[in-house]
Amino acid sequence: MTQHQRWSAAVTATAAVCAVIVGSTPIASAHEGPRTTRVAARNIDSGRGNIPGEQVYDIPQRHHVLDPVDYSSGPVPPVGGPHHPVWQNADGDVYEQPLRNEHAVHSLEHGVVWVTYARYVPARVVEAFRKKVGGRPYRMMSPVPGQNAPVKLTAWGRQLPVASADDPRVDQFFAAYVQGPQSPEPEGPVTGGRTTP
Repeated sequence: MTQHQRWSAAVTATAAVCAVIVGSTPIASAHEGPRTTRVAARNIDSGRGNIPGEQVYDIPQRHHVLDPVDYSSGPVPPVGGPHHPVWQNADGDVYEQPLRNEHAVHSLEHGVVWVTYARYVPARVVEAFRKKVGGRPYRMMSPVPGQNAPVKLTAWGRQLPVASADDPRVDQFFAAYVQGPQSPEPEGPVTGGRTTP
């Protein structure tokens, strides 16, 4: 092999390694890195309520645990905290049964808005919310027995009780908090996690 051929081979190998590194960086940064400019540029204050009736909670911990977490001292459903390493799929997934909170909270960390409803809510109301969630990334829906409002929209550290999908605050909440600046990992994955309640 001539000097020129060795040099060409070295350049080609270096370019291939750089392509692999550059190609894999967005995957790592999407889950663990800083918020993107697109998300951070929203006109949303991550430290206060932005929608009338919204409740804001400080979430001091967000580590992974394998054991069950006691969320009983906070709102129902939970709005954040320690959670299971596996997230609940939230690519517009609509679940018919209650979710395990530890998986759902991990999804919230990734920028998901979780719509929950009490068992007594009429089917027409559930269906109206299903249309706002089904098939839309970073959204999921499930029943939550014992919650103190007909329907709740929950994001990391945020919760809004509502009674109807026609309430204009519903779309405001989705617009503000789906992959919003309140999320510790706003572009974390919402597929490849837990697929069942």
